[in-house]
Amino acid sequence: MKNSLTLITGSSKTRQALSNQLTQLLEEYITINSYAIDEGEHKAFKDEIILFSSEAVKVDTEKFAQLSAKQIIVGKRTLNHENVDKLLRIEEGTKVLVVNDDFHSTVELIQSLYQLGINHLEYVPFKSDQLYYPDINLSVSPGETHLSPSYIKHVLDIGVRLFDISTILHIVEYFHFNDNIATLISEKYLRNIIELHRELFNAEQSVKKVNRHIQSVVNTVDDGILAIDGYKRITVLNDRIIKLFKLTKSNYEGKYIDEIIKEQNIRDFILNGKDESKFFSIDNIDIVIYRTYSHEDDRVVATFKSVNQAFEIEKTAQREFRKQGFYARYDFADIIGESDTILECKRIATKLAKAEHPILIQGETGTGKELFAHAIHKQSNRKNGPFLAINCSAFTESLLESELFGYEDGTFTGAKKGGKQGLFEIADGGTIFLDEIGDISLNVQSHLLRVLQEQEIRRIGGRKIIPINVRIIAATNKDIHHKISDGSFRSDLYYRLNVLNLIIPPLRLRRTDIPLLVQHFISKSGKGVSIKEEALNELMGLNWLGNIRELKSVIDYMLTVCEGNTISQNDFPHYNYTENSEHQKTDPNQNQFELPTSVLEIEESVTILETIKKCNDLGKAASRDLISSSSEEKGRYLSPQQIRLRLEIMGNKGFITKGRGRAGTKITTIGIDYLYFLKANIKNKLL
Repeated sequence: MKNSLTLITGSSKTRQALSNQLTQLLEEYITINSYAIDEGEHKAFKDEIILFSSEAVKVDTEKFAQLSAKQIIVGKRTLNHENVDKLLRIEEGTKVLVVNDDFHSTVELIQSLYQLGINHLEYVPFKSDQLYYPDINLSVSPGETHLSPSYIKHVLDIGVRLFDISTILHIVEYFHFNDNIATLISEKYLRNIIELHRELFNAEQSVKKVNRHIQSVVNTVDDGILAIDGYKRITVLNDRIIKLFKLTKSNYEGKYIDEIIKEQNIRDFILNGKDESKFFSIDNIDIVIYRTYSHEDDRVVATFKSVNQAFEIEKTAQREFRKQGFYARYDFADIIGESDTILECKRIATKLAKAEHPILIQGETGTGKELFAHAIHKQSNRKNGPFLAINCSAFTESLLESELFGYEDGTFTGAKKGGKQGLFEIADGGTIFLDEIGDISLNVQSHLLRVLQEQEIRRIGGRKIIPINVRIIAATNKDIHHKISDGSFRSDLYYRLNVLNLIIPPLRLRRTDIPLLVQHFISKSGKGVSIKEEALNELMGLNWLGNIRELKSVIDYMLTVCEGNTISQNDFPHYNYTENSEHQKTDPNQNQFELPTSVLEIEESVTILETIKKCNDLGKAASRDLISSSSEEKGRYLSPQQIRLRLEIMGNKGFITKGRGRAGTKITTIGIDYLYFLKANIKNKLL
């Protein structure tokens, strides 16, 4: 008759696993009967051996059933080798909650893990009466995952623990199997153990191989790399760090940071610094340390970068910007003109360039607003950074958003794989020029306002907030005050953009620059051509509603159609000259404005408007008291009450806008034109 054994477990899952193990090892010699408490209670168990899966199961069984056996054994359990790799994949030093159906079994499992050499984790035993385990995000369990606390998101099932070799040998010894049978059973069991050790060895070799690879990689980096775990122990450092701190040993992994870095200020920054980077001098070598902290594994990575190397990187970046066209191509020397109005405009723009505030450039179409934006960037402290220009009116709302702010992968059909950087990200550290700002939608205006307020953006379809450092220069030929009044432009955005203001004069108010511009365009053409004085006088007599852009188009036409080496009046384009000559051609001394009858009126108006403009150019609004003081300095004193009356008249004509309180008085584009008109005609009036 065949020997028999009864296995009793707590759960059907445990019964199945342990029954399979016993069958695999002993089925040729012993009949295995198995029961699980959760499958239903039995009133009596009778066999040669009754084998319990744990002491807790034995105690529970004795409460409801009679036991009759020659031998009662509580088996000892160990880790199922098939699931060892799951544990080995967990990062070293991770806190792990070990969950089992009773505390004794839990402690037993932890002991087995240590005995098997799986000691790279910090094990915390589960207690049924403890509700919360701080700083633990992962639990492991041998088939009892349902007991894991619900707030722990990551639960790893390492499989039911199997009986160890001592339990198997106890059964073999009881049945007095001969030596050959005992040896065969032991060898079967040992095969599994050998496989377990082989996996452990292979895993250890793989880890060492990966570590050697990582070390090889970080050693090729010119920067110093130092990684610290939550216990202030070094996990990674490269040769650059060893040279920088003149260390004698080659292996410092596992050592504490104070064993290699003696400077307290450097240690404090690496371990607890609040800034992303900080400057230090180590043995007369200027170093910038960049600090990155990982909340997930409580780890700090410090990168030590040479300041000289950073300069080289910046030069490389500048070369790359130039390759991509992200640089300013024009300087103030490229802005042609010697009239007082354009020289004054360039003088103010040069001062504005040195500030960091946003600039709003206003002027009619074709006056050279983008040219000034390029020149301002070149004269600014950001001149080594990128310069990007975009015409806001050339895009639909959705396209403009994606161009400015970028988008994440999969945001919309046809989106670039991997997402796309927006122009604000590309312009980080430099300047972005937003032309035709008056044409953007209210939705884009709200996003732009956030950029100005917070200096950060979020890509379309993304959640990550990206900090940026960009100066904005905006330009428009629209009447922004009118757009604010009709609700198509946000007043809060206007005041954010209009911190510094630059108004470009139209060509009709700087007619003396027309000969210089004409000669410049002819020279750039490369043709040995001159222009007759009569033709030049004709050009100076036009109002040039398209300003310099229109003038250039006319010169290009005349250069194309002229015969010989001279441009004459016969070469004028028919449309521009003949069809529009009646409203284009004017006396240089006349304008759309009406000249005051007395010289005193002209001088008062010039004083008031000049004072307001100078204040506005400095980013300030002019008060009546300030204008009154200025008039007194110029020997034409006007009381605040007189100023109020004159401002009322100018406001009705659209020359100025009056704000309450600190908003003060500001000159409009029309007001600038009127000021230039008065200054151009006051000499004739005096004569």
